[in-house]
Amino acid sequence: NFLRMLNRLESLSDWLPVRTSVVLEPLQPDPSHFIFVSHFKQEAGTEATLFLEAVTMMITRDPFHVAFDLAVPVFIDTESLSDLSKIKDAVRVSDNLVILLTPGMLSRPWCLLEVATAVSHGVSIVPVAVQRPGMDFKYPDEEYYRDLRAGATLGPDAIRLLHREGVTLEELEAAIRSVFQQISLPFSPHKSGNVRQAELKDILNRCTSRRT
Repeated sequence: NFLRMLNRLESLSDWLPVRTSVVLEPLQPDPSHFIFVSHFKQEAGTEATLFLEAVTMMITRDPFHVAFDLAVPVFIDTESLSDLSKIKDAVRVSDNLVILLTPGMLSRPWCLLEVATAVSHGVSIVPVAVQRPGMDFKYPDEEYYRDLRAGATLGPDAIRLLHREGVTLEELEAAIRSVFQQISLPFSPHKSGNVRQAELKDILNRCTSRRT
Protein backbone atom coordinates (compact mmCIF):
# COMPACT_ATOMS: atom_id res chain seq x y z
CA ASN A 1 0.00 0.00 0.00
CA PHE A 2 2.80 2.39 0.85
CA LEU A 3 4.54 1.76 -2.46
CA ARG A 4 1.28 2.23 -4.35
CA MET A 5 0.66 5.56 -2.57
CA LEU A 6 4.20 6.71 -3.29
CA ASN A 7 3.83 5.92 -6.98
CA ARG A 8 0.55 7.83 -7.05
CA LEU A 9 2.17 10.90 -5.45
CA GLU A 10 5.00 10.79 -7.98
CA SER A 11 2.51 10.68 -10.83
CA LEU A 12 0.58 13.60 -9.36
CA SER A 13 3.74 15.65 -9.13
CA ASP A 14 3.89 15.68 -12.91
CA TRP A 15 0.68 17.72 -12.91
CA LEU A 16 1.65 20.17 -10.18
CA PRO A 17 2.85 23.62 -11.27
CA VAL A 18 6.57 24.03 -11.21
CA ARG A 19 7.81 26.66 -8.78
CA THR A 20 10.32 29.03 -10.26
CA SER A 21 12.65 31.30 -8.38
CA VAL A 22 12.74 34.95 -9.38
CA VAL A 23 16.05 36.74 -9.01
CA LEU A 24 15.61 40.48 -8.62
CA GLU A 25 18.45 42.50 -10.04
CA PRO A 26 19.65 45.23 -7.66
CA LEU A 27 18.72 48.72 -8.72
CA GLN A 28 21.61 50.52 -10.34
CA PRO A 29 22.35 53.99 -9.02
CA ASP A 30 21.55 56.88 -11.35
CA PRO A 31 24.91 57.84 -12.94
CA SER A 32 23.83 61.41 -13.64
CA HIS A 33 24.62 64.53 -11.64
CA PHE A 34 22.64 67.64 -10.86
CA ILE A 35 25.76 69.84 -10.86
CA PHE A 36 29.22 69.45 -12.39
CA VAL A 37 31.63 71.94 -10.79
CA SER A 38 34.11 73.29 -13.34
CA HIS A 39 37.12 74.96 -11.73
CA PHE A 40 40.85 75.60 -11.98
CA LYS A 41 42.20 73.44 -9.16
CA GLN A 42 45.22 75.58 -8.35
CA GLU A 43 43.02 78.62 -7.82
CA ALA A 44 39.72 77.19 -6.58
CA GLY A 45 40.32 73.64 -5.39
CA THR A 46 39.38 74.47 -1.80
CA GLU A 47 36.36 76.53 -2.86
CA ALA A 48 35.14 73.69 -5.11
CA THR A 49 35.32 71.22 -2.22
CA LEU A 50 33.47 73.61 0.11
CA PHE A 51 30.83 74.16 -2.56
CA LEU A 52 30.40 70.42 -3.12
CA GLU A 53 30.02 69.64 0.58
CA ALA A 54 27.59 72.49 1.29
CA VAL A 55 25.35 72.01 -1.76
CA THR A 56 25.31 68.22 -1.40
CA MET A 57 24.11 68.69 2.18
CA MET A 58 21.40 71.10 1.05
CA ILE A 59 20.14 68.61 -1.56
CA THR A 60 20.27 65.49 0.61
CA ARG A 61 18.43 67.22 3.45
CA ASP A 62 15.54 68.13 1.14
CA PRO A 63 13.58 65.00 0.16
CA PHE A 64 11.54 67.09 -2.28
CA HIS A 65 14.57 68.27 -4.24
CA VAL A 66 14.72 66.87 -7.76
CA ALA A 67 18.27 65.56 -7.18
CA PHE A 68 17.55 63.99 -3.78
CA ASP A 69 17.80 60.40 -5.09
CA LEU A 70 21.00 60.85 -7.08
CA ALA A 71 24.02 58.90 -5.86
CA VAL A 72 26.33 61.84 -6.65
CA PRO A 73 24.24 65.01 -7.02
CA VAL A 74 27.31 67.29 -7.15
CA PHE A 75 30.41 66.18 -9.05
CA ILE A 76 33.95 67.51 -9.03
CA ASP A 77 36.99 65.89 -10.59
CA THR A 78 38.60 64.85 -7.29
CA GLU A 79 40.62 62.11 -8.97
CA SER A 80 42.28 64.47 -11.46
CA LEU A 81 40.98 62.43 -14.36
CA SER A 82 43.46 62.24 -17.20
CA ASP A 83 40.94 60.54 -19.50
CA LEU A 84 39.18 63.44 -21.19
CA SER A 85 36.38 61.16 -22.40
CA LYS A 86 35.41 60.47 -18.78
CA ILE A 87 35.35 64.17 -17.97
CA LYS A 88 33.21 64.88 -21.03
CA ASP A 89 30.87 62.02 -20.11
CA ALA A 90 30.45 63.43 -16.60
CA VAL A 91 29.54 66.83 -18.09
CA ARG A 92 27.06 65.27 -20.55
CA VAL A 93 25.14 63.47 -17.79
CA SER A 94 24.93 66.59 -15.63
CA ASP A 95 21.97 68.98 -15.55
CA ASN A 96 24.13 72.02 -14.78
CA LEU A 97 27.71 73.14 -15.17
CA VAL A 98 28.63 75.53 -12.37
CA ILE A 99 31.77 77.42 -13.36
CA LEU A 100 33.87 78.85 -10.54
CA LEU A 101 35.32 82.00 -12.10
CA THR A 102 38.92 82.69 -11.10
CA PRO A 103 41.67 84.62 -12.95
CA GLY A 104 43.18 81.64 -14.77
CA MET A 105 40.01 79.70 -15.52
CA LEU A 106 39.62 80.86 -19.14
CA SER A 107 43.20 79.86 -19.94
CA ARG A 108 42.82 76.22 -18.84
CA PRO A 109 42.06 73.89 -21.79
CA TRP A 110 40.28 71.29 -19.65
CA CYS A 111 37.97 73.93 -18.16
CA LEU A 112 37.28 75.30 -21.63
CA LEU A 113 36.58 71.79 -22.92
CA GLU A 114 34.03 71.33 -20.12
CA VAL A 115 32.33 74.58 -21.13
CA ALA A 116 32.26 73.65 -24.83
CA THR A 117 30.92 70.17 -24.02
CA ALA A 118 28.17 71.61 -21.82
CA VAL A 119 27.06 74.11 -24.47
CA SER A 120 27.01 71.51 -27.25
CA HIS A 121 24.92 69.08 -25.16
CA GLY A 122 22.40 71.54 -23.77
CA VAL A 123 23.70 71.52 -20.21
CA SER A 124 22.64 74.62 -18.29
CA ILE A 125 25.62 76.80 -17.32
CA VAL A 126 25.77 78.85 -14.13
CA PRO A 127 28.79 81.20 -13.84
CA VAL A 128 29.84 81.81 -10.23
CA ALA A 129 32.38 84.47 -9.26
CA VAL A 130 34.60 83.38 -6.37
CA GLN A 131 34.79 86.29 -3.92
CA ARG A 132 38.23 86.25 -2.33
CA PRO A 133 40.98 88.85 -1.92
CA GLY A 134 43.38 88.70 -4.87
CA MET A 135 41.03 86.47 -6.85
CA ASP A 136 39.44 89.01 -9.18
CA PHE A 137 38.12 87.47 -12.37
CA LYS A 138 38.47 89.55 -15.52
CA TYR A 139 35.42 89.10 -17.70
CA PRO A 140 36.27 88.49 -21.36
CA ASP A 141 36.12 91.53 -23.63
CA GLU A 142 36.52 91.86 -27.39
CA GLU A 143 40.29 91.93 -27.02
CA TYR A 144 40.15 88.54 -25.29
CA TYR A 145 38.02 87.08 -28.09
CA ARG A 146 40.31 88.55 -30.75
CA ASP A 147 43.35 86.98 -29.09
CA LEU A 148 41.45 83.70 -28.71
CA ARG A 149 40.66 83.56 -32.43
CA ALA A 150 44.29 84.37 -33.24
CA GLY A 151 45.55 81.57 -31.01
CA ALA A 152 47.29 83.99 -28.64
CA THR A 153 45.24 83.19 -25.54
CA LEU A 154 46.01 79.47 -25.49
CA GLY A 155 49.28 77.71 -26.17
CA PRO A 156 49.80 75.30 -29.09
CA ASP A 157 49.40 72.24 -26.86
CA ALA A 158 46.07 73.49 -25.51
CA ILE A 159 44.78 74.24 -29.01
CA ARG A 160 45.83 70.79 -30.22
CA LEU A 161 44.07 69.19 -27.24
CA LEU A 162 40.84 71.02 -28.05
CA HIS A 163 41.08 70.15 -31.74
CA ARG A 164 41.60 66.47 -30.86
CA GLU A 165 38.38 66.64 -28.88
CA GLY A 166 36.55 68.19 -31.83
CA VAL A 167 36.40 71.78 -30.54
CA THR A 168 37.50 74.59 -32.86
CA LEU A 169 38.46 78.05 -31.62
CA GLU A 170 35.36 79.45 -33.31
CA GLU A 171 33.12 77.01 -31.45
CA LEU A 172 34.96 77.75 -28.22
CA GLU A 173 34.43 81.49 -28.66
CA ALA A 174 30.71 80.98 -29.24
CA ALA A 175 30.48 78.79 -26.15
CA ILE A 176 32.28 81.33 -23.94
CA ARG A 177 30.14 84.18 -25.24
CA SER A 178 26.99 82.22 -24.40
CA VAL A 179 28.20 81.75 -20.81
CA PHE A 180 28.49 85.47 -20.18
CA GLN A 181 25.12 86.39 -21.60
CA GLN A 182 23.91 85.92 -18.04
CA ILE A 183 24.98 87.63 -14.83
CA SER A 184 27.32 85.62 -12.63
CA LEU A 185 26.41 84.85 -9.04
CA PRO A 186 28.81 85.39 -6.10
CA PHE A 187 30.27 82.71 -3.86
CA SER A 188 32.10 84.03 -0.79
CA PRO A 189 33.45 81.03 1.13
CA HIS A 190 35.36 83.23 3.57
CA LYS A 191 32.38 85.32 4.65
CA SER A 192 29.91 84.51 7.43
CA GLY A 193 27.84 81.36 7.37
CA ASN A 194 24.64 83.32 6.76
CA VAL A 195 26.14 85.04 3.71
CA ARG A 196 27.47 81.76 2.29
CA GLN A 197 24.14 80.01 2.82
CA ALA A 198 22.23 82.77 1.07
CA GLU A 199 24.67 82.73 -1.88
CA LEU A 200 24.52 78.94 -2.20
CA LYS A 201 20.73 79.04 -2.13
CA ASP A 202 20.74 81.56 -4.99
CA ILE A 203 23.12 79.36 -7.00
CA LEU A 204 21.04 76.26 -6.37
CA ASN A 205 17.87 78.11 -7.40
CA ARG A 206 19.54 79.17 -10.67
CA CYS A 207 20.24 75.54 -11.52
CA THR A 208 17.63 73.70 -13.58
CA SER A 209 16.71 70.07 -14.08
CA ARG A 210 16.39 68.08 -17.27
CA ARG A 211 14.43 65.38 -15.46
CA THR A 212 10.72 64.97 -16.16
